[in-house]
Amino acid sequence: MEILSKVADLALAPLFNFVMRQLTYPFKAGDNVRALRSASGHLLTRKEDVVEMIEIAERNGQKPTHQLQEWLDEVKATKAQADEMVEKYKQRCMCFNCFSPNCCSNYSLSKTAAELLLDVQRLLNDERTKELAITPAPPPVQEVPVPTTSTSSPNANQNLEEALRYIKEDQVGMIGIWGMGGIGKTALLQRINNSFIGDSSFDVVIVATASQSCTTEKIQNEIAENLKLQRDGDVSRKAKIIFNFLSKRSFLLLLDDLWGRLDLQDVGIPFPLGMVGEHKRKVVLTTRSIAVCGQMEVRKRIKVECLNENDAWSLFLEKVGEETINSHPRVPSLAKDVIKELEGLPLALITIGRAMYEKKDPRQWEYSINLLRNSRLHEVEQTGMEEETTFYRLKFSYDSLKSDTLRECFLSCSMWPEDCSISKSRLIECWMGLGLIKEFASMSEAYNTGHTLIGDLIGACLLEQSQQYDFLLRMHDVLRDMALWIARDNGKNKNKWIVSGDDRPLDKEIWHEAERISRSFDDLKVLGNIGAFVALTYLDLSYSGLVCFPIEICGLVQLQYLSLEENGIQSLPEELGSLVNLKFLILRHTAVQTIPQGVITKLKSLQVLDLYESDGTDERNLTYLPSLVFKELECLNNLRGLGICVEGISQLNKIIELPSLSVRSLAVSRLESTSFSFTSSFLSNEKIQSNLAELCLKKSNVTQVVMEGSHLHPTWHLRSLGKLQIRNLRCLEEIIWKGVVPRELFQALSILSIKGCDMLKNISWVLHLPCLNDLRVIECSTMRQLIADGTENHGENIADIAEKEEKGIMLTSTFPCLKEIFLDDLPEIVSICHSMFAFPALDNITVYECRKLKKLPFRPGNIPSKIRSIYGTKKWWEGLEWEDSGVRTFLQPFYEEDSDSDDSVSADSG
Repeated sequence: MEILSKVADLALAPLFNFVMRQLTYPFKAGDNVRALRSASGHLLTRKEDVVEMIEIAERNGQKPTHQLQEWLDEVKATKAQADEMVEKYKQRCMCFNCFSPNCCSNYSLSKTAAELLLDVQRLLNDERTKELAITPAPPPVQEVPVPTTSTSSPNANQNLEEALRYIKEDQVGMIGIWGMGGIGKTALLQRINNSFIGDSSFDVVIVATASQSCTTEKIQNEIAENLKLQRDGDVSRKAKIIFNFLSKRSFLLLLDDLWGRLDLQDVGIPFPLGMVGEHKRKVVLTTRSIAVCGQMEVRKRIKVECLNENDAWSLFLEKVGEETINSHPRVPSLAKDVIKELEGLPLALITIGRAMYEKKDPRQWEYSINLLRNSRLHEVEQTGMEEETTFYRLKFSYDSLKSDTLRECFLSCSMWPEDCSISKSRLIECWMGLGLIKEFASMSEAYNTGHTLIGDLIGACLLEQSQQYDFLLRMHDVLRDMALWIARDNGKNKNKWIVSGDDRPLDKEIWHEAERISRSFDDLKVLGNIGAFVALTYLDLSYSGLVCFPIEICGLVQLQYLSLEENGIQSLPEELGSLVNLKFLILRHTAVQTIPQGVITKLKSLQVLDLYESDGTDERNLTYLPSLVFKELECLNNLRGLGICVEGISQLNKIIELPSLSVRSLAVSRLESTSFSFTSSFLSNEKIQSNLAELCLKKSNVTQVVMEGSHLHPTWHLRSLGKLQIRNLRCLEEIIWKGVVPRELFQALSILSIKGCDMLKNISWVLHLPCLNDLRVIECSTMRQLIADGTENHGENIADIAEKEEKGIMLTSTFPCLKEIFLDDLPEIVSICHSMFAFPALDNITVYECRKLKKLPFRPGNIPSKIRSIYGTKKWWEGLEWEDSGVRTFLQPFYEEDSDSDDSVSADSG
């Protein structure tokens, strides 16, 4: 019975308590409401404390937890209900003195207050308020500020579209953006980043900056900071953390300012890149060096070019301000002169624009322009912080070059005049003369070394390949100014290097301070008094208008390099023999007719003697017989390279008798026979084949030139010959090929000039020159076609080509490298070639005095996509006939009336 009694008590107790609680509600309304009001006040205080702590956490980059946000929402709702209940009880007290005879009303109010009190007490003791805030996960893409001018340029938009297209290609993993310093690569990367805001293509887009001091750990820390990952531990642990996070996601890594190879797998980037399963793995990097693109195994490259004139003006105007530009009627035109000097380099436009902000006097602008034209850009900038200057920021590219030799090679490029194209061969000879290329077994090896150095400088964006001619280079004006600034001890010794364009007189003080002088292309006429200065080792006076050899030069006994190319000098003095240290003597394209006997013998140190085309006009020749020249050359044990003009086969064959000599440039005239065979001449000599780079056949009565193979020389070819001129062979009727084909004989021929060959009907064999870059045909009075219709010796029948095209068979590009076609004074020419041929690289066509040429070899399927200019008279252009009017419409914007080519240089000067 006792057990039953205890069970009954346990079962009935809850029921009893429930009943008693219900019965007491009507009598405890006041107590419950007062308790609710007190607890509600405590809850409000608690909420205010929590909100204040959340604000502090947000200032530290954190955000409230989701659970805490729920607690705040519940507090708000519960507090509102409690306030409503308290207010309701207060109103009743005003009417019934806090007591109502209505038991039901008392019951409801008291019960609700008691329940709300429990809710308030629960919220006061809630565990959710213990963890107030957490560090938020970063957004998939974090927007970065982008310069406004970088978003309006057509070129910038084209680069962005190209980059986004590559990123979307599944098979592309690594994309490289390269270009010279300060050109806008970072701005492009920033625009790529912002392009993915609101785009679900990638789970995360990461931006990291490498810089010159880049290390694996530095990049790891940037990525971890970007993604809010743990950064504790060594490089291996960090790599594992990054790998584990990214391997489960689609990611785009934007890596800015990379200077060398970085092993991304060591960083923790999952490989392979591209589309892997359902995840995209992409990397876009920026660099100043194309070599870095190769080291990083970039598969798609985008080169960022300088701004065009309109975009450069917009950027400059933004920095200098319209108030300054409009301050004086002359300022706008002067500002455009400044922009021209800066050649569209954004970095220089920005710094110089800021420097000119308050300059409203035209004389201030003229002074600044004069400084810019004298390679003194750093004096215009007037910035108080060296690291903000243009030269300081560009100098990183110079400092990062792999050797002192390469740095010296770069500096020497500044000796060419501003805006002047630089011949690759002349530049290499300059480097040899300065001792930057040495210890070479042959001239061919030296030139190969030189071309490698040129490639390194182009790859570092410190030199540029000419758009029109493969044999020419150019140097950006700002980079040239920087090079001179460096060469002159960071601008502290302006007399150390005297270069073209420096219009200061060569007085005694300058000569004594100068270490290197190059006044090529300056109109000197006379050199001035060089006094007793004897320390100079390098002197370049090419293209300077000199008509007499400056006898003072013979006193520069330490001189090692002397160039007098393209001057009107007619004779050399006997005193020239005193330059016993002279290694390079360049006299090509002069009017030299006399060399005193014995002078050459005295130049014991001579390594290169260039007398190529040094015979005045076509009617004059050296009065010092070449046979005696050859005899003296035999005494020069150090001579490795020769440029010379010879007459007849006998003199031609004498070159073979100089076994240690490498002939680089050769002009052959007055051949006795009516037939000239390459094989029977000295050209079959192995040493000639290896080194001959330039050949001119001229002023002879030959009727045919035979390119003939031989069982003695079944594989011979002129593998170094880059330039071939055939001039004034008035009786030449044909060039015959026997046992050898053009592409094998002339493997490297890039320039072909044919002039004054009146009987020549066509030059169809040029169709098979794989490296032909520049084709010039002038004064051939009976030539009707360049490439004749029908089957040629080594070509295909036009009908066969058409049949293949109809079947969709892709043909090898007939002119894969041809950029320039120059035709002048061809009165009978009616056709260049059939329109079946392709010109994938053609850049320019110039046509003068070709009245019967009514068609260009283009139709809708073979319009040259890289064409930039077509020059000719208006009458000729308007008289052209077209197979398809759409071809004319496409080409019309590229037509220019009677203008010279952009590089302003003929093939003869290459």
